[in-house]
Amino acid sequence: MRLGLALFRVHRRFSAVVALVLPLGAPASAADSAELAATAVRYAADGPLAASLLDFPDLRDAARSDRAVPMKLFLPGGTTAAPLVVLSHGAGGSRDANFAQARHLASHGYAVLALGHPGSGTARLLAGGRYLENLRDMTRDASEVLGRPRDVSFAIDQATQWNASTPQIQGRLDLTRLAVMGHSFGAYTALVACGARPARDWLVPTIAPGSGLVDGLADVRVKACVALSPQGPGAPFFTEASYTTLDRPVLGISGSADQPQGGGSPRERRRAFELAPVGAQWLVWLANAEHSAFSDPSGSGRRGLPSATRADAQPATRAATLAFLDLQLRGRAEAADVLTETGLRPLLRGRVDAVEVLKK
Repeated sequence: MRLGLALFRVHRRFSAVVALVLPLGAPASAADSAELAATAVRYAADGPLAASLLDFPDLRDAARSDRAVPMKLFLPGGTTAAPLVVLSHGAGGSRDANFAQARHLASHGYAVLALGHPGSGTARLLAGGRYLENLRDMTRDASEVLGRPRDVSFAIDQATQWNASTPQIQGRLDLTRLAVMGHSFGAYTALVACGARPARDWLVPTIAPGSGLVDGLADVRVKACVALSPQGPGAPFFTEASYTTLDRPVLGISGSADQPQGGGSPRERRRAFELAPVGAQWLVWLANAEHSAFSDPSGSGRRGLPSATRADAQPATRAATLAFLDLQLRGRAEAADVLTETGLRPLLRGRVDAVEVLKK
């Protein structure tokens, strides 16, 4: 284990029966509005805790032919056990792709375990200069599509071992309060960990019988998930039936310029919310936010994909993420007010000038 230490200072309500949409959490007065705006700004900003960064670059899963699953653990300061968020990067990314978001959560008291998926990481994306072909191939690769959710389970197993006996980590992780978060291919990974079932239809090589849904990839230890740029039904991951088995709270965050892989309308990403069962499902929709805006490698020393709207989208994205996790894992009542159109509107800026929040 190589150990590196760094310090950081770091709606609408959708009816279950009819498409009746009502505003979520409107404040009662100007004073309430000002208080809610201040709370939202606090949720978007870095919290009071310093965090240590522990790097585990050489981890392998012996049960899966020594599959490489490198990880970085952001561990907040203090002595109490912190809720754990397992973080999965997008296609062509790395465990640093959401570095700034992980640091933000750690500063608010969450331990964040950022995974690397080398089979769908940066090296594979850039191989031979075949960017689009590599992207298509990795998102249809059966070993990656089915392997990524198993990477999450392996990461939870590792965290359990570390929590039992590893110096600096022992007793610091609250594994009864655990969520998965991911962007793009990582959103797929998070949704599957919470019960969504991937389709066999587009996998290479073919997984018998060649069509239908794959069961058995969800992890019961996961209590909730955050899906940044969630996929709608269609190639390469899901059918309409894939979402019916989602059985835990889900927050989806996307936007009107979040183009799906292979083309189509960004509104297709809303279908994951629409097709999921009723119960603790949220969708935050940011006007003009494009795909790369929902990841942020800032502070990692690595370059991510450029984004014209990242700086505009990140305040609302971070506040919504933290509010959802605080609501689901910590039961904090004030978080429900932040996770509304009224709560997130004070965080809009630049080109990201409107927000819609759906809940069912």
